[in-house]
Amino acid sequence: MRVTPGMTAENALYNLQKGRSSIDTLQEQVASGLNINKPSDDPLSSRQLLDLQEQINAGEQYSSNITKAGLLLNVTSTALTSMSGLLQQVKKIAGDMVSGTQDPTSVSGAVTNLTQLKSQLIDMGNTRVGDQYVFAGFKNSPPFDNLGNFSGTDDLVNVEIAPGSNVATNVSGGKLLLGGTPPAAVGSGATAGTSPVNILGTIDALILAINGNNKAGIADGVKNAAAAAQQVSTAISDVAGRQVRLDNMKTMIGNNQNTLKNIYGDIQNVDYAKIGVLLSQKTTAFNAALSATAKLSQLSLLDYMK
Repeated sequence: MRVTPGMTAENALYNLQKGRSSIDTLQEQVASGLNINKPSDDPLSSRQLLDLQEQINAGEQYSSNITKAGLLLNVTSTALTSMSGLLQQVKKIAGDMVSGTQDPTSVSGAVTNLTQLKSQLIDMGNTRVGDQYVFAGFKNSPPFDNLGNFSGTDDLVNVEIAPGSNVATNVSGGKLLLGGTPPAAVGSGATAGTSPVNILGTIDALILAINGNNKAGIADGVKNAAAAAQQVSTAISDVAGRQVRLDNMKTMIGNNQNTLKNIYGDIQNVDYAKIGVLLSQKTTAFNAALSATAKLSQLSLLDYMK
């Protein structure tokens, strides 16, 4: 096959355009700081970057969920700890009344204190973070009224912290303070001190027993108060276990995020030293080719027509 001057010119032009395109790509990478600016630059790596970004975005969402869940559980833990302290006072009052003399002054003082303690427990049961009540389940209003009646739900509000892995961010107020929904019966006699405990009902029964000088009722109240304290302690331990799980998952996700971001950066971030050398080489080669082509291809219009 005869190589005509026109064919030589076309080949030279093609090579010059290819060299110019290579320089343009390198300059675009320098300007953007990215190795891949459009999928056609490297389809395989582009797909890898999309997969990595999807995993990074999911990790950020899980981290956000963990932060929110941690806040709710921290507030819940604080409320439970306060409840535990209040129940220790209930136990002390009941113990004092069952073992001491019951003169009108001590009876009045005990009843007043127990009434106040019940009100404080109800206040703790209505603890909220923003518009979310931590003992109300899915209800977005105070779960307890002034008398201690529960109107929330027993549902656990779960937050996803990893694919297929959830953590509950709340405790059922009905189960915690009333022993269940409907409320459990207040233990007496052989059932005193058994679980589940209707904590608010126990305080009401203890007030009645103290007012009526019912020694057996007060003794039952001592047992029920001890069981109530244990019921709250169990809830505290359960919440603490969830908090530890969140902390462990947060650490694991953080490590995974760092790894994924490093891999993403290795693929996508420009090595400016390497790009600088390549750009200098390509530019030098292009200018040399352009000069050589200009000297060797002294073509006229007639040459392109052959």
